[in-house]
Amino acid sequence: MIQIDKELISPDLLQKLKNIDTDVLEFRRGGPLDKVALEKLREHFRTHHIFHSAGIEGNRLTMQETALVLKEGIDISDKPIQDSIEVKNLALAFDFLYELSEEDVELSENYIRQIHKLIVGDEMSLRPGEYRNIGVIITGSEHKPPEPFEVPIRMMELIEWVKENKDTNPIIVSAIAHHEFVKIHPFTDGNGRTARIILNLLLLKKGYPICNIKRTERPAYYQALSAADNGNYEPIIDIVASNCNELFAEYIRVRDESLRFADWAKKIGQKDSQSRLVKAKGEFEIWYNRINQIKLEFKQSVSVLNDNLESYNLTYYEYPAITFEKYQQLKEKGTAAGTNVFSIRFHNSDDDRIIATFMFRFYRHPGLYDQTSNVIPMTLNYYDPEKKDFVFINGFSWSGKIKLRAFYINANNEIVVRYQQTPSYEGELINARLSDVVREFFNEAFEHMLGLK
Repeated sequence: MIQIDKELISPDLLQKLKNIDTDVLEFRRGGPLDKVALEKLREHFRTHHIFHSAGIEGNRLTMQETALVLKEGIDISDKPIQDSIEVKNLALAFDFLYELSEEDVELSENYIRQIHKLIVGDEMSLRPGEYRNIGVIITGSEHKPPEPFEVPIRMMELIEWVKENKDTNPIIVSAIAHHEFVKIHPFTDGNGRTARIILNLLLLKKGYPICNIKRTERPAYYQALSAADNGNYEPIIDIVASNCNELFAEYIRVRDESLRFADWAKKIGQKDSQSRLVKAKGEFEIWYNRINQIKLEFKQSVSVLNDNLESYNLTYYEYPAITFEKYQQLKEKGTAAGTNVFSIRFHNSDDDRIIATFMFRFYRHPGLYDQTSNVIPMTLNYYDPEKKDFVFINGFSWSGKIKLRAFYINANNEIVVRYQQTPSYEGELINARLSDVVREFFNEAFEHMLGLK
């Protein structure tokens, strides 16, 4: 079976996985959602999963029609009856998925067979719950699934592999297990829908949000599966991570909504408190607009440099925007989980070798800032290949030759540039021209990394 080699996963994807893991852990520390919020989430995920999973296989029902079939149990008259049947069957499988996720049981071949039975229904020609007894070809794929006599052995190996990797990152395990299932193609029909149910069962079992691969992502999804056939698992892991993270934002939104409602119920009539909240959100929006100015300057610089460089190229990666709640946590404590802003990677054009990676994240270093100031520095970090993580820029050999240390927005909504003038002195510039500061950073980086003067 597959050997997971994290060396083959890019630093950006590893960071994304680490961020999701940290955010999920932090979310769970806050305690379970109330029953109403959980029911809302489950219904939302159920409808969207069924709409997209069925759509990937060619189902023609719209989101509204899918919701109508699920809520009312009726068939859509102007669409093929099979489309409505597929949606109803997937609903049964999805409900079974949630039952299994709440029980203390492991994934097994028996459960996979039961899921398949629910998905294909009573169509006996599809051999519900039975492994195929014929050879198959996957349309549009160069991969040839194993012969029928090999399927039971391969499925047993897949289950064992999942058990052996129970302590590995759930997104990596679920993405690879999903691909391996599709690669085995154990059933005559319904393999894709079954694979996506298994994917989400493995995620839910580990307390992660489910992953709804969208029907609009079908080309990229199939390309990622093809890449995994050749041993490149990064694309399918990235698709699962991105969609998982997107739905996790819905968890946060529902919790925030519940908390806001509870707070409103307690403080109804206290208009002064509400006024302060509105003011704080207004301050957050102004602050974030200033941060976006900085991000845009770096992003445009990367684009312009790539238009002119031949021996080297750069990539710009932007992390998910922080929420108002994290902004408040950063103001109060100076640090919060999952507050990376963007990273810039330098490549050698000939072999795409990574020369260096820089990242900005929101972090108030206790030795460099007054912890009562409430400023939120966007601090420069460097990716250390030995530690396989981003470290504060002072931690590498030529850090003194890169003067830039951080940006922050002061009480007057001015952009302040924090830089190192000498090894022992930290200096600041207020309202400096951003383009000059960014150009200076790239000039120094190219000079001391590549010898370009």
